[in-house]
Amino acid sequence: MAERISLKPIEKGRYSLDARGYTCPYPEIFARRALGNLAPGDVLEFIIDNVPSCETVPAAAEELGHKVLEVTKIDETSWKITIKKS
Repeated sequence: MAERISLKPIEKGRYSLDARGYTCPYPEIFARRALGNLAPGDVLEFIIDNVPSCETVPAAAEELGHKVLEVTKIDETSWKITIKKS
């Protein structure tokens, strides 16, 4: 298994979490945990390389009441899902 992942501050109120190397259901679990640790209004940039997670993570975030700002392909194998905590 890959090394332990953790939230990394980018700037005030903006955090990054890199979950590349993990497959479902782990990215969704990591995103839910990370969002639970953020303050309302904070933004999470969630990096993944698992195609199904491009759908499951945004769906889970919206189900929890958060706003998915964008899903962006950042290279041939990775995506960034940007979520604002409600």
